[in-house]
Amino acid sequence: MLDLLVDDVSEILTIEKLSAENLNDSFSVLNEFEEYKTFLYNDALNYQEMFISKTYLLIEKSTRSIIAYISLAADTVALNPREKKKFGMDDIPFMFLPALKITKLAVACGYEEQYAHVGSFLIEFACDKAFSVNNDFFSCRIVSVDADVEHNPNVIEFYKKNGFQPMKSNIYKRKFPLRTKIVGMWRDML
Repeated sequence: MLDLLVDDVSEILTIEKLSAENLNDSFSVLNEFEEYKTFLYNDALNYQEMFISKTYLLIEKSTRSIIAYISLAADTVALNPREKKKFGMDDIPFMFLPALKITKLAVACGYEEQYAHVGSFLIEFACDKAFSVNNDFFSCRIVSVDADVEHNPNVIEFYKKNGFQPMKSNIYKRKFPLRTKIVGMWRDML
């Protein structure tokens, strides 16, 4: 078993931005995660063309199989005064901070045993993307995600292990009162 957080996998795996050329029919999921397969094959390319989100595929080089994918978009995160103080931002006069949002993250079934920490590997990829925009384009302090507890009740623990915490801001809850199947979470980049 290869550990994607420890082992050098650059000769075995590659991350590529989704395109019509690299989207093949190799990505499969359990029935309860069918929404993630549907998104990849029906929506992801269209969202890229409309500048809504960018999707990146983790591909096995030898077979061109899609091991996992992550979709990213711009976001803002509202922090309450206690959260801002905890991270040394209490003197910042605004509540909303720039963020990179993980809009989708999915791993194909059957690869968890072959490649350990696939999801965590893609989260680190997202954090690297957030840092790169800080160097070249605009500021991005936070990585955010709407943890999908409808399809996976254990997903909150997964994100907590990767440095995320649930959002406490009431503004977020007021903004999306009907989204009870997700839990907004965030991770400070510093």
